[in-house]
This record gives sequence, C-alpha cells and structure tokens, in this order.
Amino acid sequence: MDLHKSLHHRGFTLIELIVVILIISLMGFMVFSTMVKQEKAIESLSPLSLKKSLQKEFGKTEDITFFCISKSTDCYVAKGDEIIPYTGILHLGKDIEIHKIDKKNRLLEIEEFGRIKDNKITFKYNLYKNGSTSQIILANSEGVYYLPSYFGKAKKVDTLDEAKELWIKEEYDLTDKGNYY
Repeated sequence: MDLHKSLHHRGFTLIELIVVILIISLMGFMVFSTMVKQEKAIESLSPLSLKKSLQKEFGKTEDITFFCISKSTDCYVAKGDEIIPYTGILHLGKDIEIHKIDKKNRLLEIEEFGRIKDNKITFKYNLYKNGSTSQIILANSEGVYYLPSYFGKAKKVDTLDEAKELWIKEEYDLTDKGNYY
C-alpha cells in the first residue's frame, strides 16, 4: 500500500503556481521592455518624420536649428549657443537636394546654407517653439518631399512641380484666408 502512495503523483501547491506565474511574468516584462527600447532606437530621422522626431527629442521649449554638413551625413542641432551632434539614425537619402520657391514662384535649388568651421552646410531646417518650421522641398534618391512651414505635415510627392504647387497653394491659403497664426 505504501508503494502505491509513493507512485501516486501529487499536484502543485498554490505557492508553487504563484512563483511560476511571477517568473513567467518577469521574463515577459524583460522581453517586452527590450523590444520597446529597440523599437525606439530603430526610429530614424527621415524627411517625413523630421519635424515630429525633432520635437519629440528636443521638445518645444525653444527654437532649434537642425543642420547637416558633408553631403548631409553629419548632422547637428543648434539650441541657442549650443551645438549638439545628432546621434540618431539618419535616413535623409543619398544625393540630397534642397529647393525653395522665390517671390516670382520660381523653383530654386539651394546648394549651401552657409558654413561652419569651414564646412559647407548642405541642409538646414528650423523648428520654432510655436510649432512652425522652415518651408522646403527636399529631393533625394528616394523621392521628392514637401516640408511645409507653419503647421502642416510633410508629404511625399511625385515631382518637383507637384511640390512647387503645394508650396504656392499653402502660401495662397495663408495670405488670403487669414490662417496665419
């Protein structure tokens, strides 16, 4: 009879079940938090996410200038008198071109935004604490992007002419409808 009792399996106690659940929960939390950190680290700065990413990283408390040198591969953020190297992942594309529209609605390519320590500034983007930004058209190997000033969202378009039309339309809307601030 004692042999029969020793062969008989006994169930888990409540404490054992709680310990197992806690261990599984802890392991799940560690895996989840690692995935969230990796997701944040993978987020890259692209023409479409430029404004949102800079606001998220540097806040809206003061004006900042994001600028790049060396064919837009080395980028920096200027906050007041301080210049900070941008250490995030850049995905601005290869062979970047920056365009603006002049007063006669002509498309102009901007090849240089000035110099810093004898390096040519190839890209410059201002983000103001009120949420407005530099208005530019950015073209690269992946497409053409219209980055509006004021409070609009960046858009990928098919051609420079389409971006130019968006620029002109926004300017018209702001001056004729009183949407400015």
